[in-house]
This record gives sequence, C-alpha cells and structure tokens, in this order.
Amino acid sequence: MKTQRYLKIVVAFFVLICVFGVSIFSGTASVKTYKIATTTSIYDSGFLDFVTPTFEKRNNMKFNFISVGSGQAVKIFKNGDADGIIIHEKSFLNELKKEKLINGYTAFVSNYFILVGPKDKKDLFKKVKSVQEAFALIRKNNFKFVSRADNSATYIRELEIWKLAKVQPDFGGYIKSGQGMGMSLNLANEKKAFILTDEATFYKMKDKLDSLDVVYQNPSEQVLTNIYYFAYSPKKAELSKFASYLKSKEFKNLVSSFNQKFFKKEIYRIVK
Repeated sequence: MKTQRYLKIVVAFFVLICVFGVSIFSGTASVKTYKIATTTSIYDSGFLDFVTPTFEKRNNMKFNFISVGSGQAVKIFKNGDADGIIIHEKSFLNELKKEKLINGYTAFVSNYFILVGPKDKKDLFKKVKSVQEAFALIRKNNFKFVSRADNSATYIRELEIWKLAKVQPDFGGYIKSGQGMGMSLNLANEKKAFILTDEATFYKMKDKLDSLDVVYQNPSEQVLTNIYYFAYSPKKAELSKFASYLKSKEFKNLVSSFNQKFFKKEIYRIVK
C-alpha cells in the first residue's frame, strides 16, 4: 500500500512539473520579436528603452532596435531586415510610402536641433539672430565643426542650414565623423568643435561633454524643429498596436516621466 501511495505521489509530482514546464514554454513561445531600425539620436538618448518595456510586456512583444542613421535605417527596412522604422526625416518616409513599403506613418514626439560648441567661444554667438548666421560665423572663422556625414536626418538638416547660410562646408575645420549622434558628440568634445545635435542626446550626455555647451538655440525656427515618426511593414500589421500606443495617454505619461527623470524639464514633446 505504501509503495502504491508513493508511486501515486511521484506520478502526480511528475505531471505537475510537466504542466508547469509546458506553461513556461508556452508563455515564452508566445513572445514575438520584431526588429525596429531606428535613428541613433532617439536611441542614444535612452528614450526608446524607457518607453517600450510596458508595451512589450502587455502585448507579448519584444523589440530589437537597430540603431543607425536615418538613411541607413531606410536601407535596412527596404531590404526587409527590419519590421518597423523610427526616423526623423519625413522625405524618407514619403519615399517608402510611394513605394508601398509602408501604408503611412505616425508622428509621436519632437524636440529641437541645437548648435553646441566650445564653452570658451560661446560669447561670440550672443548677438547671432539665426542658426544660419551661426553657421556662417563658424565658416568665416574656420572653427572646427564635426559633421555626422552619414546620410542621417541630422546630417540632412545640417546641409540645409549651410545652404540657408549661403556658404559651403569646405573649410579646413570641417570634420566628417561618419558616426551616430552619441559618437559624434564625443568627437566634438574631444576636438573642441561645434556640432548640430538634437537636444535630448546632448542633455543626456552633457555630464561627459565637459568641453561643450549650447551656443545657439531657437525653438521658433522651423529648420530646427525635429519630429520623430514610426512606420511599419504592411506584412506586420500587428505593429499597428504600437502605433496606437504612441498616441495613448499612457505613453504621454511615460514621456513626461522620462523628461523629469533625466532632464528635469520638457525635452521630448508629444506630437498631436
């Protein structure tokens, strides 16, 4: 009798372990992974890693971010190596839409481009009235300027400003990094050079950029407005849930929490 009782206990225990194991396996298997190609600026600021975990957990999704310049992100997406894309160059998205690689895109947050440079040259820009005037001053004095030169949205905007300034970036102090926003900021800090950057990445890294400070900013200048967009492949229709999440009150609250935790002020702003 004792042997039979022990046998029943062992069998019951074995069944329990099997059921529990299957449950764990099933839960893990139900999590779907998606590759999202993203611009380095919004990734380097830590923003995406802060606002996505809540969504991922609730929807049994996992995002693997591929952080590159916007131009490279588009190439990755076009090659089918990413399911979704987050960039801040609208012309690239219009091209993807025209090619029917996306059905549309969602604008979700914005910040501003700012010009940062050596602290000891900051006073030279006090009377500057526009960002193009600031660029012209840099060119005139042959100051060091780090350009991402990587077909990113930031680089495209930089070239647009040089054009507005009616000068060419062909001077001796012009340095091409070919790197993302974070790496380029580090190079500018090392070289004590000027650089165009989004404000979020700069303020997130500011404590490590001891040579740099903001030399020019103006939220009222349209050319300095920086809007981020999300789009996804029509073959991954389930990512529409993430697009909806980016317009939710919960996401808005997370953006506010991120701003307060890392900046103590509003840096990322919700796009309505």
